[in-house]
Amino acid sequence: MTTHIQVSADTYRLLQRHAREMQTTPEKVADTAIRLQLGNTIHIEQKSTPYGPQAYVRGTRVAVRHIVDFLQAGYTVEEIIQTGLPHIPPAAIYEALAYYYDHQQEIQSELEANDSEAIYKNLQTLLTVEQYAALTGQSA
Repeated sequence: MTTHIQVSADTYRLLQRHAREMQTTPEKVADTAIRLQLGNTIHIEQKSTPYGPQAYVRGTRVAVRHIVDFLQAGYTVEEIIQTGLPHIPPAAIYEALAYYYDHQQEIQSELEANDSEAIYKNLQTLLTVEQYAALTGQSA
């Protein structure tokens, strides 16, 4: 969705100058500045999920909780960057970890809701006994 806002000529010149310095567009400079001013982050966005809004690396399907999973599994930050999620920019990994430390309770709740035991319990309530047995390979 694109929305247009009106800024003064002086402000636009300032945006243009910063855009030239950063080799980007004035619109991207303004977008980043507004997000940061409002407390949002450059690399993290909130996405609506069936379980409510959750934090993701912007433009990906990688949730902050996925990065925290790597960390809690014993990966170092460098290992996450190099082998775990090499397609994610390092700055996004660090920002996701910063987001986690600022929102630990929220992310821990997401991790708990997505552990295998919780998922199987949820499936038992959604599926028939036969469907659950077929999915899990158990006898009905």
